[in-house]
Amino acid sequence: MLICACVLMSACKSSKPTGYSTNQTKPTTVEQQQAADRGLKLAKEECEEKALEPSGKGIRDAGNALSDKEAFATNLALLDARAKLAQQLEVLVTGMIRNFNQQHEADGAYSSVAKATGLTQAYFEQFLQNTRMICKNTYVKQDGRYNVYVCVEMDENMQRSMYKKLSDDKKLHIDFEESQFLKELEKAKEDYRKKKE
Repeated sequence: MLICACVLMSACKSSKPTGYSTNQTKPTTVEQQQAADRGLKLAKEECEEKALEPSGKGIRDAGNALSDKEAFATNLALLDARAKLAQQLEVLVTGMIRNFNQQHEADGAYSSVAKATGLTQAYFEQFLQNTRMICKNTYVKQDGRYNVYVCVEMDENMQRSMYKKLSDDKKLHIDFEESQFLKELEKAKEDYRKKKE
């Protein structure tokens, strides 16, 4: 028994600490100095991770909000997530229109710029009222405020309705077939997701 205790104590002494202990004021080992030079690694919250996961045909984004009231914090987080999703759609669709027109029209640059200027984040917010919340986490901070994280998803049916609205709009009319639009949107979504990781 005494031998086991000695072995355990010597094993503990030989292992090098890699992080700061609670009573250290400065790095004492090379590993600690390297960690201090890099800075603190920030971890993504679960809902933020879900927003970055491949989601089949859905398009996702995450939001966060703080409030004294949990329900209000949740509503603000949902608004934040939907605003980010609208911004993501603006980037995706505007880029798709520009790429398509540059590849298929001689005057593609002018046509795509004219169409793209009509597509703002506010334009896409109209499609996001029925997005589905797929993740919600609530944390209570030391001061009693609620810190809420959410992830919302725009499903394929909402994407189809967005396509219909874009193709019916006389000013913004897009030249994609629906299946081609959804395929290009999926490709643009994956490129966007990889850039955010």
